[in-house]
Amino acid sequence: MHPLTPTPPRIPQRVLVVGTPGVALTSLCQRLAEALDLPLVEPTDLSGPEDLARLAAFEGWVTPIADEAGRAALLPRADLLVNLVHEEAGLRGLVKRTVRRIRAEPGPDLAWLTDVPRIRPGLPLARLEPADAAAWVAALVPPAH
Repeated sequence: MHPLTPTPPRIPQRVLVVGTPGVALTSLCQRLAEALDLPLVEPTDLSGPEDLARLAAFEGWVTPIADEAGRAALLPRADLLVNLVHEEAGLRGLVKRTVRRIRAEPGPDLAWLTDVPRIRPGLPLARLEPADAAAWVAALVPPAH
């Protein structure tokens, strides 16, 4: 009799990444795409609802989309939702937030994340700090034997 072999963990094939745009978000998306061997699709590569529908139908992607149209098209097909939580602590973070408020530069509206368990029950949601992102991505894909 052959010994039972454990079922390998399900590796996500459609990953939606949300957070404050910037170097940390771009880096996380690039790391995820490389680790999962999936195409990274930038929001600027999508020109409208038809492109979003084609991407949603595709079997593998990593994309940083936070706008409402992107969420509506891609959230139903996502295997994993990653929220990069990027709040700098200390004086530097306080100054950045204050300058953003003075300039009336809104950050991304991520309030919709609280509705994800109701909208997509069972969809894994990972909340990451930028400092933890590299180790988390490395742990996401088991090493080949």
